[in-house]
This record gives sequence, C-alpha cells and structure tokens, in this order.
Amino acid sequence: MLLETVAPRVEEPRSSLSKALALLVVVAERSQKGVSLSSAANRTGLHVATAHRLLTALVDENFLNFDPYTKRYFLGLMPYEIVNRAGPDLEFLQLRKTLRPALDIAQRTLGGIINLSVQSQGEALCIAVLDGHAQILVSTLKVGARRPLGVGAASLALLAAQPREIRAAVIARETERYLKYGRLTALLVTEACERFAGDGYVVNEALIIPDIGALAIPVFKHGTLVCAVSVTNTISHLHPHARAGIAVTFRRAVTDAGFHAEAA
Repeated sequence: MLLETVAPRVEEPRSSLSKALALLVVVAERSQKGVSLSSAANRTGLHVATAHRLLTALVDENFLNFDPYTKRYFLGLMPYEIVNRAGPDLEFLQLRKTLRPALDIAQRTLGGIINLSVQSQGEALCIAVLDGHAQILVSTLKVGARRPLGVGAASLALLAAQPREIRAAVIARETERYLKYGRLTALLVTEACERFAGDGYVVNEALIIPDIGALAIPVFKHGTLVCAVSVTNTISHLHPHARAGIAVTFRRAVTDAGFHAEAA
C-alpha cells in the first residue's frame, strides 16, 4: 500500500510585523468569542509554531489577552488605548460614515475618484477614497495619507475656505514643501485660493501628476468647516465648461447628507 505524502507547509515570505498584524486583525474580528491558536494560524496561513510565537509577543505587549482556561485569545487593552489617544481624529470615522452614501451617488454620477479630506494637525488628512467603477487607475491619495494644506484639490479647498490671514500664514509656512509636488508653487496655491471666492470650488490643474486633475469644494456644518470633497479625473473630464456642473453635483450631495457647501 502506498502512503500518501504531505508536502510541508510553506509560508509566503512576509515580515514578522505583517504576520503579527494579520493575527491581530483575526482576533479583533472575533474578539467576543475569542480565537484558538489553531484557528488563528489557519486563518492567517501561518505555521502553528509561528502563530504561537507572534501571539505570545502580542500578549506580552498587551495587544492581546490569553485566557489559559479556554485557551483562546482576545483583544487586549492596548488597541483601545491607542484609539483613546487618537482623540478628535475619532470624529472623522463618523463623518465618513455620514457622508459616504451621498458621495457614493456623486461618484456614480461624476465618475473618477472621490476623496474626502479633513484638517488634522495642520495638514490635510484623507479619510475616504471612493473609486467605484472609475476609469482612471491612478489615485494620488490613500486613506490615512497626509498632505500640506494646498497640495491637491481637497487640501486646497480646506485652505481656500480659511480667512485670508490664515491662508497667507499657511502658504508662507509650506512654500518649500510645495516644490516637492510636481509643478506646484506657493504662487499657484495663492492664485487658486483667490479664485475660490468667485467660483465656489477649487481645481488642481494637473499640477502634481501630468494629465490628472481634481476639483473640490469645502464642506461646512453649522458654519464650521469640517472637511472637503474632491473628484480626481483626467483633465479632459474637468474642462472649464464642466466644472460648474461638477460643483453643483457635490453641493447637492453634501446638502442631502445634512451639510452645507458654504459657511453661512
């Protein structure tokens, strides 16, 4: 009788950090009931010995908790502590959730890639990217990406909606950083902000990535600037005759979500 041989399990090349994070996610998703060692290893594609070593390290650092009686892993205290330290940034999650349905509709209407950005620590922080069935493959922002105020359309809208004195101070502060982004300069940022007063929207005229532009509007709640939304597309889709219509679509979307496109 021939005995079937089983090939040894070969793990894909991944860093220890990547493996540990995968285990952390698996446990977090099932934290109420806990996860056994074998289940965690199976769900992450890791050898049991590797999973055990990394899970032990996560327990030692308080990211996970191990119950010696049930032999299961649960989420530890540290992830909650990290979230607590995030402070005001947690509000962005609710903002994204509130605006998402209306922006999904806008994305289907406009095409392109919709970005949602907020002010955080003196910069623009991207908190949502909606690409739907966008025909363009390039995306200049990912969730969590930070840009100096004025770099990119959404960031530019956040800057343009500020009082003149604040805009001038930000532009002076970021002048050198602007030069790292394609053809962007402090003068171009200043001119774009000045046009906002008449247009009600701002445009990135393919300054950072050739042939890729974006249009954005700021979003307000009770007169306070809360975020900015933008659509990224080829510059041919953002030709001057189309821009007012794109801005109208955005204004309708934010109004439907309970926000405003103007401060007052």
